[in-house]
Amino acid sequence: MQEITVQPSEETSLQDLAAVHGLLLRMAQCHSLDQLFSLVTDHLGRLHDTALCRIWLMEQADPQRCATCRHFYDCPEHRRCLRLAAGYGQSRVSGETWTALDGRHQRFPLGRGKVGLIAASGEAFHVDAVSPDMPWVSDPAWIAREGISTFLGQPLTHKGEVLGVLALFSRSRHDGLALDRLRLIADYLAVSLANAQQFEELTRLKRRLEIENTYLQRDSAAPGPELVGESPAIRALWESIRRVAFTAAPVLITGEVGTGKGAVAAELHRQSAVAGGPLVKVDCAAISPAQFEREFLGERQGDAVHVGFLEAAEHGTLLLQNVNDIPLEVQGKLLGIIHSGSFLRPGDRTRRPVRTRFLAATHADLFQQVRQGSFREDLYYQLNVLALDVPPLRERKEDIPLLAGHFLSAFAAQLHRPASTLPPDVLPVLQAYDWPGNVRELRNILLRALITAPDGRLDAGQLAASLRAGALPPEAAGRVYTEREMVALARDNLIRALEHCGRKIYGPDGAAALLGISPTTFCSRLKKYGISRRTCGMEDGSHAGA
Repeated sequence: MQEITVQPSEETSLQDLAAVHGLLLRMAQCHSLDQLFSLVTDHLGRLHDTALCRIWLMEQADPQRCATCRHFYDCPEHRRCLRLAAGYGQSRVSGETWTALDGRHQRFPLGRGKVGLIAASGEAFHVDAVSPDMPWVSDPAWIAREGISTFLGQPLTHKGEVLGVLALFSRSRHDGLALDRLRLIADYLAVSLANAQQFEELTRLKRRLEIENTYLQRDSAAPGPELVGESPAIRALWESIRRVAFTAAPVLITGEVGTGKGAVAAELHRQSAVAGGPLVKVDCAAISPAQFEREFLGERQGDAVHVGFLEAAEHGTLLLQNVNDIPLEVQGKLLGIIHSGSFLRPGDRTRRPVRTRFLAATHADLFQQVRQGSFREDLYYQLNVLALDVPPLRERKEDIPLLAGHFLSAFAAQLHRPASTLPPDVLPVLQAYDWPGNVRELRNILLRALITAPDGRLDAGQLAASLRAGALPPEAAGRVYTEREMVALARDNLIRALEHCGRKIYGPDGAAALLGISPTTFCSRLKKYGISRRTCGMEDGSHAGA
């Protein structure tokens, strides 16, 4: 990052127009908000008569932070507030330097305190004879001890919208000319801030798409088919979702593979206070310890910014899928981020607040992993504030007719075929099976049966054959597999899927759809398991496309 130097200005005051113009020129060289804020507060904070200079930014309220904010009962709306983003000053008594962004004044509600009044009104605030007994003074002892004479505050306004507040405490008396000089700086700062926020939002949107493509997850605007049903188990799950969705606390979603944990997360997001924000789904099993900081926190290298998961999910929900697969050395870092509510992006100089709701999903017994020492106990309790368990399909078999009907209607549209109905003799076959793969297995078996049926019509025999094709061999019941055997099973399953689909990968009737994964994931697994085109009888690319 290019450094913008701040020259000592012991003999310079805010009324020096040449000094203000010099600051504006240096502001034009800044390439990030952190750099810009540091330049302005350092410059103004080092003026010979300045005690303290600070910048607050307007931001959307975080329900979790609101609950612990000292201004909770003073805040009129709990929708927006001012967050301290930068500051610099020095005590004339102790020599202490003031740069911290926490403390009593880290947040202001709109209309409360001098800073909140400036933001609410959009008007400057100027007091040229400050005294400790003034009603807006929050720390009279500090005013007296540091000899504060003047307070100057300007809103950061762009196109009629207040984006923040620039404030300065001075030990000298300043008239309206100094307020005008501060206005020049505030106007330039507001334009830079608006442009930077727009650029950062575009960067975040681009990064969300990259996350979806890289980690092969997709948002869902509606509840997934896994939540279809009228059984007592699914009704109880819906009631649990309704109770916990609007809270800001983390939720741990548990359940067997294929039960619909991702659909539950999507519904929690849809009913939450951050429903208007993004739902970013991340497969923790796909992230190595070496990638953790860059992927979760992001990175800045000069002008280039890599947006991490935390920033991509800002004002929304971050779903940690397969949270049991987070490496032990990474779990402590994640715990620190959640606990502190802030993080430092590598390459930046100031910490960024975490403004996202955390959901975690796992098919593993996390408590057992805690006992075994492979999962941190403190992280377990941090994520397990609220828990939802998704019932397996074998415990709600009365939902199978509704689920099957839902899937068959969807397949008809995907395969451009007439809608299929569930014949009476098929339902007993479906309900007699134990469904170790749950709703996902039901979907895939119905799709396999529909694709391989000669006339596109389901019958009990065709469905039984589909069940046998997708099931593990009888001798697999209760057996523990070695890693090599698991690789062989996975490899054989990919090849069988290709054979069932006529070696076609893409499209609704392709092998990827048959397995319920994306074509990109399917191709990656072909490469991972060393399955070549020759192995599958694909000498050219003619059978691999749509």
